[in-house]
Amino acid sequence: MRTYLPLTAVLVGIAALAAFAQEKQAAPKSGILVLNMMRTIDESDEGKDIINKLKEEQASKKQSLTDQLAKLQEKVKVLREAKPADRTPEYYQELEKAMETSARLEMEKNIFLAKKQDELNRAMQQLLILAQEKAREVMKDRGAEIVLLTKMGPIELATDQDVQQELVMRRVLCHDESLDITDEVIKRMNTWYAENRSVRGLPPREEKKETAKETPKGAQMKGSAEGN
Repeated sequence: MRTYLPLTAVLVGIAALAAFAQEKQAAPKSGILVLNMMRTIDESDEGKDIINKLKEEQASKKQSLTDQLAKLQEKVKVLREAKPADRTPEYYQELEKAMETSARLEMEKNIFLAKKQDELNRAMQQLLILAQEKAREVMKDRGAEIVLLTKMGPIELATDQDVQQELVMRRVLCHDESLDITDEVIKRMNTWYAENRSVRGLPPREEKKETAKETPKGAQMKGSAEGN
């Protein structure tokens, strides 16, 4: 004797199978996410602006110094070709002035590079703090617990520097692409930067510190009263 399942039971079973299949296809939930910081710096709008500005300033200063040094070298060359009989006290004064100018230009170049490095460090600090804030937002939205900064992509060992970067920067050998939040972080950073671009000249952003537990208002008032 054949037994037939009710139509309702069949439909429920099909729905359960479909839900199971959909659940298997869905991105797995993980407490660990990964972020490619090099891409974040290179591809975010603020990171591009920082690098482009630095390149323009360095190129302009380099050209200016190159032009001045070229004229100076030509002058020194002429002075050095002077005959001993023409080397008057004024000649040595000119030679001394040329050498002093050369030393001044070298010092100016070193000071300029030091200042630009300091500016770059401060700008990068703000950029990294922003990346940290946006990564924390994504982490909370996804219910994750930690975000790893890591070098991703293919392993390349063409140079000694590549070897060092692989050993030091690559914390994750391989990962599920659904755990990579780089694109989402860049998108959120670009949105913030578009809205706050004009205030980036203000003092560096301070990193937000999260407290484990807020002090109840009553306890705070009690402490204040006891202090008085």
